[in-house]
Amino acid sequence: MAAANSSVPEPGRLQPWLRALLAGPCALGLTVLIIAVMPFWVPKGSGGVDHIAFPLFFMPAIWAVIFFYALLDRSLGRIAIVMTVIAVIHLIALRGFLFG
Repeated sequence: MAAANSSVPEPGRLQPWLRALLAGPCALGLTVLIIAVMPFWVPKGSGGVDHIAFPLFFMPAIWAVIFFYALLDRSLGRIAIVMTVIAVIHLIALRGFLFG
């Protein structure tokens, strides 16, 4: 019975891995998704390149905000929900811009 219980990871042991997953690959993927949508809603500016330059300029800041939010918030569920909502909003916007 003890061997069967030892194969199931405890919730406390999973939290660092889940937090690393949210702060690492998920934060990077969400940053790429936000950067992909930004040229569609950022104005072109007087030179006509602001909608391309601003996403590239702000990419480290966007990634840092998502990364530190995933590291510093106490609730993993809240982090996952916030990141999922942001991703869904940007996926809907990207779909609308590309196919709508």
